[in-house]
Amino acid sequence: MFFLKRQKAQSFPPNTSKVEVFVRHCLFSSISKHKKRPPGFSHQKCYENFLATTDLARVNVTRFLDLGKEGERGGHFLTGEVTEIREGTEAGSFLHLLDYVEKQNFPPETICYFLEDDYFHKEGWVDVLIEGIQIPGVDYVTLYDHRDKYFFPLYKNLQSKLFLTASSHWRTVPSTTHTFAMRYGTLQRDLKVHRRFSQGRKISADHDKFCKLTKQGAVLISPIPGWSTHAEPEYASPFFDKETLCTPK
Repeated sequence: MFFLKRQKAQSFPPNTSKVEVFVRHCLFSSISKHKKRPPGFSHQKCYENFLATTDLARVNVTRFLDLGKEGERGGHFLTGEVTEIREGTEAGSFLHLLDYVEKQNFPPETICYFLEDDYFHKEGWVDVLIEGIQIPGVDYVTLYDHRDKYFFPLYKNLQSKLFLTASSHWRTVPSTTHTFAMRYGTLQRDLKVHRRFSQGRKISADHDKFCKLTKQGAVLISPIPGWSTHAEPEYASPFFDKETLCTPK
């Protein structure tokens, strides 16, 4: 059973800067090769959907491409300015991302969105993300309504606190994937925890990490229904078209 333990909420002035999005791509992912995908899936389609649903006047996008130890960019679909890294593991690329973002010295109220390369978004997600992060006392936001919350035995007795914003209902959840958003000040506060669950691993323990943050009092929320989905039909956010996942019902 999940009970919400609250810590003293951080107080931030209104965000006046653009939302900072950091999206991680790779040439090959050993942790994704086994996953079932919707018909016609490609990482390029996810990226094109992201661009098509993003108000780029309000969002800065920083792109990372993990080439692995010996890979070459070649004909990868990403063009223009891309930060190339050579890690070869999900955990290694995430730690590189943390190091990069930490050095940016954004104002504490800046909204940062960490995005993996296999997600689809609904039109208007930028507004919804900002609404969620502005709820008093909220530390972390995911736009993904992870379907596992509805059928995993682990969540049989899950209890959540509900919120309402202009565009969505929200509920507290104990964990999410490595696609999530927070204020830059929140990231600085919790940086040791984020590093701890990726160091010495090939795959970050994202579920365990957010459970740890929740136990420490951090508040993570997700919208119901979701405004993004992981491109994995079995675990897709409800009310996304199961054939393509990129077209909401």
